[in-house]
Amino acid sequence: MTIVLVAAAVIVFVYVDQSFKNEELSLNQISGKENPYVTEYSLPPDSAPNGLVVGNTGLVWVTSKNATLYSVNPVSGQVKNYEMKNKSSGNVDLNYTTIWAIVQDSDGKIWLSPLGTTSIWKFDPVSSTFDSYLSKTGAPFQMKSGNDGKIWFSTLRGDTVGVIEKLSNNDYKISAFGVGSHTNPAGIFLQNDSIWIAGVSSQNIMQYKIHQENDSVQDISMIKSIPRDNATLFSSPTDLLIEHNTLWLTEHDTSFLTSYDLDNGKITRYPTSQNNFHTTTLPFWIRGAQDPKVLWFNEHQGNKIGRFDFSNDTLTEYFIPSLPKDGYLTYPLNISQDPHDEKILWFSEWNTDKIAMINGHIPIPFDLNLNSTHITLGHGKTGVIDLKIKGNFSGPLYLNASSTITPTAELGNLTVKFSSNIVNTSNDNSVRLFITNNGVAHGNYTVGIRASNEFVATTKFLDLSIPN
Repeated sequence: MTIVLVAAAVIVFVYVDQSFKNEELSLNQISGKENPYVTEYSLPPDSAPNGLVVGNTGLVWVTSKNATLYSVNPVSGQVKNYEMKNKSSGNVDLNYTTIWAIVQDSDGKIWLSPLGTTSIWKFDPVSSTFDSYLSKTGAPFQMKSGNDGKIWFSTLRGDTVGVIEKLSNNDYKISAFGVGSHTNPAGIFLQNDSIWIAGVSSQNIMQYKIHQENDSVQDISMIKSIPRDNATLFSSPTDLLIEHNTLWLTEHDTSFLTSYDLDNGKITRYPTSQNNFHTTTLPFWIRGAQDPKVLWFNEHQGNKIGRFDFSNDTLTEYFIPSLPKDGYLTYPLNISQDPHDEKILWFSEWNTDKIAMINGHIPIPFDLNLNSTHITLGHGKTGVIDLKIKGNFSGPLYLNASSTITPTAELGNLTVKFSSNIVNTSNDNSVRLFITNNGVAHGNYTVGIRASNEFVATTKFLDLSIPN
C-alpha cells in the first residue's frame, strides 16, 4: 500500500542540527530565475519537513524529523525552533520519527503527532512549552479542528478516528472509535454533526454521525458507505472534501482527482499532467475552505501542486522549482491553506529541506478553450476538436494531453495529435486536435488538454465516450 510505504520511508532518516538556533530563513532563487507563483524558504539541512499549518496569526508552523517544531514568519523571514520536550518525560522515542498531522485549535495551541508513537503533543506558543497525551490507538495521521473547538483525527494504522476535547478544568480528553479492521483511515472531513472518512485499504468513503451528550462526544455510528457493497469504485482514496453535494477525493494509486455526485452516484475523474517517469503522480491531501471556490491538492510524484477551480472545471498545476540532490522528484508531503485566504497555499518539500508558498492570486497569462467538451469515438475513428489559446504571455507554450484511460494519466490506446505542439506568439491562437481511438476499451473517460510554460500548466477537460 503506497501511502503506508511513504509514511514508513520518512522514518528511516534521522539527523539533528544542533547549530541551528532561531536564525533567519533565506529566500531561495532557483537557478537565478524568480518563479512568479512559488516562493521557497530553506530550513536546516536534513530537517525533512513534513506536517505544516498556517496559524491564525500568519505564522507557518512546520515539523521536522529531528523532533523540532519551527515557526516561520513569512513577512520578516524569521524562523524559530522549539525542541519537542515534555516537561516530565523529555523527548523519548521522538528522534526516530516524523510528524504528519498538525493543527491549531481555537485557543491558539498547536497539536501535532509523532508517527509510530501512542502520543499526541500540544505546544503552547505563549509559554513555548510542550505537553503530551496518550492516544491508545496510535498517533494521528490527519487532524481537523472543528467549529466547536474539538479536534478530530484519523489513525492510519489504528483503524480508528478520535477526538480531542477540552474539559472544564483545562485538561483534555481523548477518545477513539473503531471504523473497521484493515480500513486504514487517512483523510477526514467534518460536516455539521457528521465526519467523513477516506479508507485507504478498504477502498471506500464512510460517513459517521457524531453522537454527543452534554457537548461531549459519546459515540459515532455509520450513516453511509460508498460503495454500499463489496464493489470497488476507488483506488486507495486518501483524502476528501464535500463541495455542495459533490464528494471530491484523491485516489492515491492513480493520477486522478475524482468527484462523486452524492445524488446520482456519477463518478468523474480528472487526470493530472503526466509524470515524466511514466508513473502515477499520487495525489494526496486535499485542502479547501468552507463553501470553497477552489480545491488544492499535492502530487507526491508529480513535482506539482494542483488547484481545481469549481467555477470553470479548470485544473492549474504549479511546478515546484526545487529538485533534490538526485535531481528527480521533489516530495511535497503536506499542504496547508492560509485560513484567511483560500488562494494562498503553503507546502512542505520533504527531500529538499524547504517549505514554499503559492500565490494563487497571480493570474495565469494564458487560457485555453475547447469548441466542444464531449466526443464519442468508435474503434479506429478519429475526432477533431478546435482549441483556442488566448493570453498575453512571453516564451513558448507547450501543448500535451493526459487521460483517465490508464492510472498514470497516459493515453493508452488513444492518440492525441496537435496541429502544432508549441505556441510561440502571444495572440489568439487556434490549434486543431486529432483524437484517434486505436482500441480503447468501452467506457467513459476524461481527457485533459493542457498548455504549460516553465512555471505553470492549465488544463481543460474533454468527456470521451467509447461505445461497444
